[in-house]
Amino acid sequence: MNKKPIVAILSLTCCEGCQVAIFDLGERFLEFLTKVNIGDFQMTEEMPDVDKYDIAVVEGTAITKEQKRRLKIVRKKSKILIAIGACACLGGPQEIKDYRGDKKQILRQIYPNIRGIDNPNIKSVKEMVKVDLEIPGCPINKEEFFGLILKVLAGEVPKILQKPVCEECPRKNNKCLLLLGKPCLGAISLAGCGAPCPKNNFPCDGCRGPHDKINLKAMKNALKIKVHLDDKGIEMILQRFGKLNELLKKYENKN
Repeated sequence: MNKKPIVAILSLTCCEGCQVAIFDLGERFLEFLTKVNIGDFQMTEEMPDVDKYDIAVVEGTAITKEQKRRLKIVRKKSKILIAIGACACLGGPQEIKDYRGDKKQILRQIYPNIRGIDNPNIKSVKEMVKVDLEIPGCPINKEEFFGLILKVLAGEVPKILQKPVCEECPRKNNKCLLLLGKPCLGAISLAGCGAPCPKNNFPCDGCRGPHDKINLKAMKNALKIKVHLDDKGIEMILQRFGKLNELLKKYENKN
């Protein structure tokens, strides 16, 4: 009889919305649990310590020293590590503080006593440990997550199709939000969400990060011409999910 794989689902600094999305799978998630052994999942109950994980799923960013230590231990114990959500994959909304000037001065404005408060620069999980698969989103698309993790359990090495949100957008044959003067990032953002924001007349903020074949210069020019944004306004949009650093590292020199 084959031994059940051991799966851990771990949460660092975040809103835990991705774990809620996993729970929202309902009966399918309960059925999934019968096929694996859970090594760690604090959202359900306290689990006994396990020496090795076949798969570790991590959401959130490691900010405190204890979280960084825990992340490194989890990586060492895991055959496969999957980062899920904008916080783990990009840095998330908490990375916004890194763009706001003197962080120590801002910290003093918030806390009367800053002694002992750790305030490091935010890093995505892949900047701290080796990541085998990223499933982005804020929160993740539960259907995408479920399909991908089943493939991982089957021994496959899944890849997320690199295409823009515009290809999933129900408005593509109607009135594009960008052409209507709204700051939509669908052209440079990774698809897979089903474009729920443009579908409901909200511009895409790019919570899934950039796809791998973008023209950042053209996107900026479109935002300036169609939406009348200046460089600062564009950067503020790109900061919302930690996307700005990702773009600068990968694409700025190419465009």
